[in-house]
Amino acid sequence: MDVIVKSFSDFNIQELYDVLQLRTEVFVVEQDCVYQDMDGKDQKAIHILGYVDDKLVAYTRVFQPGDYFKQASIGRVVVNPKNRGVPTARKS
Repeated sequence: MDVIVKSFSDFNIQELYDVLQLRTEVFVVEQDCVYQDMDGKDQKAIHILGYVDDKLVAYTRVFQPGDYFKQASIGRVVVNPKNRGVPTARKS
């Protein structure tokens, strides 16, 4: 898995679309939980994206202390359902 770390302002349009699509697929559709995923907090987060064969398969966002909670926090941890339980480490 290739891992990329970005701030919100570093996203290009396709990356942002891919993240929002994956989050919606899992958090809204799969988990049948209707809520506002875009909560205005992405702009402060550090975003960690996991790619396999140039496809986004994993994502999370991390906050520094005070940006969301008093303590540092991790949220929106998501893995594409098709990639769960699948080894993604690349062999050297």
